[in-house]
Amino acid sequence: MKNFLFGLFIISATLVSAQLVSMPSPLNKFYHSGTDFSRHHEVVQFFETLQGLYPKQVKLETYGYTNEGRPLIMAFISTEKNIQTLENIRVNHLSSNKLENTSIAWLSYNVHGNESCGTEAAMETAYRLVTTETNLLENTLVILDPCLNPDGRDRYVNYFKQYHNKTGQLQVPSAEHDETWPGGRPNHYLFDLNRDWAWLTQVESQQRINVYNQWLPHVHVDFHEQGMNEPYYFPPAAEPYHEVITNWQRDFQKHIGKNHASYFDKNGWLYFSKEIFDLLYPSYGDTYPTFNGAIGMTYEQGGSGRAGLGVITMVGDTLTLAERIEHHVITGISTLETVKNHHVKLIEEFQKFQEKNLNKAINTYVLDGSSANLSALTTLLDRHQIKYTKVDQDQGSEVKGFDYFTNKEQSRKLLKNDVVIATNQQKGNLINVLFEQKTALSDSLTYDITAWSLPYAYGVPCMKIFKSIAIPQGENKEQYTPFTLSEEPYAIAIPWDNLNDVRILNELLSAGLNVSMTEKEFTTSMGKFNKGTLLVLKSDNPGKSLSITVPSIINKHKQQATALFSGWAETGTDLGSSSIKNISKPKIGILFNDQTSSLSMGEIWNFLDAELAIEHQVLRNGDADLYALNQLDVLLIPEGFQSENNANLKQWISNGGTCIVMGSGAANFMEADFGMKIEEGTTPIVSRDLGNYGNLERSSISETIIGAIYQCNVDTSHPLAFGYKDSYFTLRLAADVYPFQGEIIQKIQEKNGWVTGFAGYKVKHKQQGAVTVGSYAIGEGEIVYFFDNPLFRGFWENGKLQVANAIYFLR
Repeated sequence: MKNFLFGLFIISATLVSAQLVSMPSPLNKFYHSGTDFSRHHEVVQFFETLQGLYPKQVKLETYGYTNEGRPLIMAFISTEKNIQTLENIRVNHLSSNKLENTSIAWLSYNVHGNESCGTEAAMETAYRLVTTETNLLENTLVILDPCLNPDGRDRYVNYFKQYHNKTGQLQVPSAEHDETWPGGRPNHYLFDLNRDWAWLTQVESQQRINVYNQWLPHVHVDFHEQGMNEPYYFPPAAEPYHEVITNWQRDFQKHIGKNHASYFDKNGWLYFSKEIFDLLYPSYGDTYPTFNGAIGMTYEQGGSGRAGLGVITMVGDTLTLAERIEHHVITGISTLETVKNHHVKLIEEFQKFQEKNLNKAINTYVLDGSSANLSALTTLLDRHQIKYTKVDQDQGSEVKGFDYFTNKEQSRKLLKNDVVIATNQQKGNLINVLFEQKTALSDSLTYDITAWSLPYAYGVPCMKIFKSIAIPQGENKEQYTPFTLSEEPYAIAIPWDNLNDVRILNELLSAGLNVSMTEKEFTTSMGKFNKGTLLVLKSDNPGKSLSITVPSIINKHKQQATALFSGWAETGTDLGSSSIKNISKPKIGILFNDQTSSLSMGEIWNFLDAELAIEHQVLRNGDADLYALNQLDVLLIPEGFQSENNANLKQWISNGGTCIVMGSGAANFMEADFGMKIEEGTTPIVSRDLGNYGNLERSSISETIIGAIYQCNVDTSHPLAFGYKDSYFTLRLAADVYPFQGEIIQKIQEKNGWVTGFAGYKVKHKQQGAVTVGSYAIGEGEIVYFFDNPLFRGFWENGKLQVANAIYFLR
C-alpha cells in the first residue's frame, strides 16, 4: 500500500479502483467497483442481471431466507457444457464415478456481516470469471455464495451509509469507522455463523448445510476480514491441525499458499501464513468442509468493520475498499488457478477420502435410546446426512466398549430405541470428529475451544465400540403414538426432561390453562412420576375440556403424557399436596447495554424467541428503571454485562424477581449482597512464570482453560435441577472460580472432575469443587448464577433445561 495524504484520498481511491474491472451497464447499478457498498437487494439484482447477460455460464439458485426475510443465493459459474449438465456433475461426484472430470470449488463470502469487502469481491470475481478468466472453468464448476450473512451485512452497510461523509473521513475516530453495538458481525440473533457449521443452531446454517451436502465440493474457501492493521492471511493454516486431516489436504494448503504468494510478491502486498488460524474446532467454514473431504481454507483481508471506504492504518498508510476487494479477488482467482493445475489430483484424492470412509476400520457409537435429548441429537445427525440405525427390539447379546459417562470399558446389551452409528459411511470422518471423547492437540495454542463431544453436549449416554456390530435393520424415523383421551381425566401428567416439554408448558399457559409441577416424586397405578413432572389438574381448570385442548398440544411436539383418573398416590404425595406447585406464566426480560457480549445476548434471545417462542422483552439498561423492572417476573443477564448502579436490580429481586446471570456476567455482582463476597484466598490467583518475551504467549496458557469439559455433581432435589440426573457435564470456558456463598445446585467433582479439553496445568485441577450453578436468596426473590454459560453458542443442548427451570420453577 502507498502512503497518501488525506487531501489526496479521492485521487488515490480512483487510482486503486483502476485495478478493478470497469463494470458495464446495467451491472454498475448494483456493484460500485470499490467506491461504495452494495446493499443485499443490490447484490441479488447484480447476480440476477449477470445470469441474464450470461445465461449459458451462470445459473442462480435461492437456497433459503434469513430471519429478516433476505434471500440466500448461490451462483453456479462454469462453461456452457458444465452448466447444462450440473446434475450429472453432482451425481458423478457424490458417487465417486471413475469418469468424474469436473472439480468443484465453493467460494463463500461475508459469513461475518461487517467483513464487508467479501460480498463486493464476490461480485467482481463472478464477473471476471465469465469474461476475462473463462480459461479457469473448463474442468471446474464454481459455486459462489456472495453473502452467508445478509442480515448482519446490511446492518453494517446501513450504519456506514448513515455516518459516512462524502468528503471521506480516513481518521479512525470518525463515527463511520466505529460501529455501535452490536455491530454487523453476527446474524439477526447475534450469532457468529462461522462457529455454527457443525451445530446448525441458525436458519442460515441449516439451509446452507442442506445444499452444501448435496455437492460436497473438492475445495471450499471462506473469505474473511481481520483487524484493519493486519496484512493478508492465507494458508497454510497454523497448528494444531486435527489428526484426521490427510497429507493431501495439508499439501494442497501449501500449493495454495505458494500460488497466492507469487501474486502478492509481484504486487508488493504484505501477507502471512501458518499463524493464528488453525484447523481443529469442527464448526468453522474451513474445518467442517475439511472433515467432509474438501480442502477447507480461510482467507483474511485486513479491514473488517473499521475500514469503510478508506482508513489510515497505524503505520500511516491508507487502506481502501478497492484494495481490499482486489486482494480477495486475486486470491479467489489464484485458488481456481491452483484447482485447475491440480485438477486430476483433487478428484483422485477426494475419491480416496470417500473410499477410506467406507472401508477403514469401523467404529460404532451406541446412543442410549432412553435419553431425553436423543431426538434432538438425531435431528442434528439428519441435518448432516449422517446415517444411523434405531434398534427395534431388545437384543440378547452383549457388546463391550468405552462408556463416555463412566470413562471406562463396560459391557451392555442393545435395547429397543438405542441408536447405532457406524463410521463406514460417507460421513465417517465427520462422525469420528464430532463424537471424539478426547481431542488430540499437536499444539496447545489454538484459536477456539478444544472439546465439543456430542454425547456430553447433549447429555446422551454413549458407548464407543471399536468394531462393527450386527443388528437387525430398524426404522430410523420416530414411531410416535398420539396421545388421546376419550373422557375427562382427573389430571394429565407430562414428563419434564427436555425442551419439548418446555414448549408444551409455554403453549399450555398461553392457551389459558393452569399448570402445576410436583416438587416430589410420586407413584400411582399408572407409573412413577419424577420431580418436575407437569400436572394439568381438572380442578384447576373448571369449565375447560382437558381431553380436547391438552392432547393437541402434546401431539404437536410428539411427546408422551399420562392420563390420571385419581389424585391418589401409591407412594409419595397425593395430587392435592402442598408439594404440587402452580406455575404462572412468567413475564420475562433480557437486560443489556453496550458492554454486554452481543454473542451472549444473542444466545439468550435465540433461546427464548427461536427455540421456545416464549414472550419476552429486550431492555436496554438505561430503560430498566424500577417501574420497567416491576413489570417483569424474570430477568436474564448476558455475559459481559456491567452496570455502575445495581440498586434497582437489587430492589426488584427483593420484591420477588428472579434474576438469571450468565457466565462472566457474574463479575457485575461481586458483592456480599448478591452472595459473592470476596475474601482472601477464595479465588485461585496464580502468578505467571517469568519467561522470555518470545515465549510469553505459551507461558500464559498454563493459566488458561480453552473449552474443557468437566463432570459435575448435581443436587437433584433442587428445582433448578429437575429433569437431570445426579451427574452433569459442563463446558468450562474460563478458569475463573467465583467466591459464591449461596445455595449450591451444581459443582465440579472434588476428584477426577476434568474429562477432556485443554486446561493449563496451573488451573486444571483448581476447578475441582468449583460452583457452576448456584442460587442466592435476596428478600422475596433470587439471583441464579450459571457460572458456565449453558447457552454458549446454542449447541450445549443438555444445559438448556437448567435455564428453563430457572425461568419457570423458582417463583
